[in-house]
Amino acid sequence: MAGSYNHIITDHGNLISNDRFPDMIETLGDAYEMAEEMYGMIWFMAHMVADAPAMTPEDLVEHARQNYPHGLRLAAANKNKRKHRP
Repeated sequence: MAGSYNHIITDHGNLISNDRFPDMIETLGDAYEMAEEMYGMIWFMAHMVADAPAMTPEDLVEHARQNYPHGLRLAAANKNKRKHRP
């Protein structure tokens, strides 16, 4: 995936610099793919934390990265249940 979480994270797990970001995320399509993957990761992790697994934060982030499509399905299933902030 051209615009993925791994493209904007350094080898040490930090967000890349603002100067390097345009080199890694070249198009709006790449930016959307990155945002979609991270959105799925957020929902996946939210459900995992709710189930209180015994994982390190690093393992949880990596597990969520690998399973972000499942997070997107969870987000879609909860779409009508969420209260959006104004």
